[in-house]
Amino acid sequence: MRSGMIDMESNTTLVQCYPAHEAVPDGEGPFPAVIVAHDRFGLSPHIRGVANRLANSGFYALAPGFYAIPTSVADVAPEFMRPTLPIRFGYDDEARADDAASMLSDERAENIFRQAIVYAMGRGKVRAPRGVGLMGFAMGGRQAFLAACRNPAEVAACVSFYGGGITGSSSPAHGRPAPLDLAADLRASVLLLYGELDTTISRREREAVRDRLTALGKDFRIEVFHDAGRDFFSEEIDAHRIHASKVAWDATLALFRRCL
Repeated sequence: MRSGMIDMESNTTLVQCYPAHEAVPDGEGPFPAVIVAHDRFGLSPHIRGVANRLANSGFYALAPGFYAIPTSVADVAPEFMRPTLPIRFGYDDEARADDAASMLSDERAENIFRQAIVYAMGRGKVRAPRGVGLMGFAMGGRQAFLAACRNPAEVAACVSFYGGGITGSSSPAHGRPAPLDLAADLRASVLLLYGELDTTISRREREAVRDRLTALGKDFRIEVFHDAGRDFFSEEIDAHRIHASKVAWDATLALFRRCL
């Protein structure tokens, strides 16, 4: 497996427009592709490690940095004038991480996901006749679900780890629909993973997601881990739960292998 930072923008300059961590399996390929969306802490060693684990399991993995270009200037400033936020925050800097997450608009996240999908499907090492897979954590779990709804022709599978706000935006939506409102367009098979002890996602929200996807006849599975809270998959913090992480990872790989 080889991995490292790349720019998903082909017209590269001294300023990276769409930085991402890319992980490619050993061998000739081509390989199925998975795009990984980070949580509020950004493109951390944990998220890069998830991409590397996917590559070691035979998947081309791409983890974009969603904080790389501030929403307020990204679409109007010349490239050489674009300032950047840190692409990641330490776990001891949760307040700034939460602020950065609240500033990431759905529009900007969707643009970055679209860039990642196009980039991945254009790689010679990628095989995507049925589409790509998406996975995300917390904030990224919500954005992965939304991207699956927005890109039904290209997304074959989606895994959301403790993705809060699927029934509505965790930040002002500016009149845009909630991700669950777009679920009728969803073609991907979906796996939603929650911790029962996660105080940011209520049982009512989980059941609303279950009821809506059932009513629409979608291919989905919801797994709730009763001894886990938010961030249970992150081995770098105290919230990590070994058993829940193993079960969740095995289920994730099984879904991607079935659909991709």
